[in-house]
Amino acid sequence: MPEDDKKRPLYPNEIVDPRTVPFSSAKFRGYLPHLYKDGCTYFVTFCLVDVVEDRRLARRTLKGNEDPTEIAESFEPGPFAGSCVLREPVSARIMEDALLYFQGERYALSSWCVMPNHVHVVMTPHDGHLLQRILHSWKSFTAHEINRQNGSSGPVWQEESFDHAVRDQDSLQRFITYTEMNPVSAGLVDQPELWPFSSARLRIEGEEDHL
Repeated sequence: MPEDDKKRPLYPNEIVDPRTVPFSSAKFRGYLPHLYKDGCTYFVTFCLVDVVEDRRLARRTLKGNEDPTEIAESFEPGPFAGSCVLREPVSARIMEDALLYFQGERYALSSWCVMPNHVHVVMTPHDGHLLQRILHSWKSFTAHEINRQNGSSGPVWQEESFDHAVRDQDSLQRFITYTEMNPVSAGLVDQPELWPFSSARLRIEGEEDHL
């Protein structure tokens, strides 16, 4: 895939309704179950290790019938909690570059946003590439690089993450919008394309190229 295309948001060929395919084996990391299904598209949030979360709230929302974006919002930390290592441009660039490295090869990233203390992605793993392994690869590589850059050591990411299988095109668009609007909702910028580490700016550039 040409390098320019790897920097663009990509969409799945189809949205596989997770209700129509069987679960792969369940994984538990901490409090939240992770029920993966082959061919599905996922919204995923993962946070820096020093962000304190309300686990009771996370457990409660999993039992309710809230809109998926409301559940995601309940899991998301405040934008300034913890050390906010990813607010440093070099660390944020390490993270975004890692997300895009296998874009179009191992997965299709439809949307992403690197916030000061957490990351959102909307992604579809390609055949043979498991979501949990992709997440492990991102976290492992970026932890090493961020520690090296900052002269630090130790864990960077929480082992836990929030992931939700996208059911249809409407749900996909809601999660893309939620992801790209995150810096605006947090009061960091006035328009999503102004945030330097998100798919929003590249989506706008791609639209301009086709005018």
